[in-house]
Amino acid sequence: MGTAGEPAVAGSIRDARRSLYRQRILAAAEHEFAAAGFADTRVNAIAKTAEVSLATVYKTFAGKAEIWDALHADRMEALLAEVEPATNGVSSPLERLLAGVAAVALFLTRQDAYLELSIRAGAGWAGAESGHGVQRTVWGAGLDMIARGVEASVANGELRGIRPRVAAGMIASALQIWLSDWVSSGRDRAPDAVVGELVLHLRWMLAGPGNQD
Repeated sequence: MGTAGEPAVAGSIRDARRSLYRQRILAAAEHEFAAAGFADTRVNAIAKTAEVSLATVYKTFAGKAEIWDALHADRMEALLAEVEPATNGVSSPLERLLAGVAAVALFLTRQDAYLELSIRAGAGWAGAESGHGVQRTVWGAGLDMIARGVEASVANGELRGIRPRVAAGMIASALQIWLSDWVSSGRDRAPDAVVGELVLHLRWMLAGPGNQD
């Protein structure tokens, strides 16, 4: 005879199995999207890399678009978890902006497949229209966040004579250029060195050559 606790245990096991499949499928999808891009990636290739059946993939996700969206939502959540502590307590709006961009860059250098996926996904990070699905929303939110940081820096007198949306596009473009060059160069420098170069360039670009502290 079963006990009252058995359904709850069975449910917990099902949830754990579903979560495991979800993570395996997303990890495999990240690899496949990085290699082939969204349009050319096939769901059966994701299933093969995840070592699960095609039926399991479709039990877990409705299709490729939902896998793509879930992957970007998960990575965005992880990214924000790193940006927040990097910027907390930084009183200067400009320094907070630069610290946030540095945290984004460092996060991406630690996510090999996701970085290559992002480089492949669009011709330019400065325009959210380049993305697909949730990625477009993520990029748009990122540009808005950068623009707000520039606005705060202007209001604080740290930046002058620059339109926030233009500056946000320039920052996103610099981020893409630096990280794309790093990948194409075979990751020839330590991540910290790449991020340091990027921040130095951004400081010069935004505030002028006299502000290189």
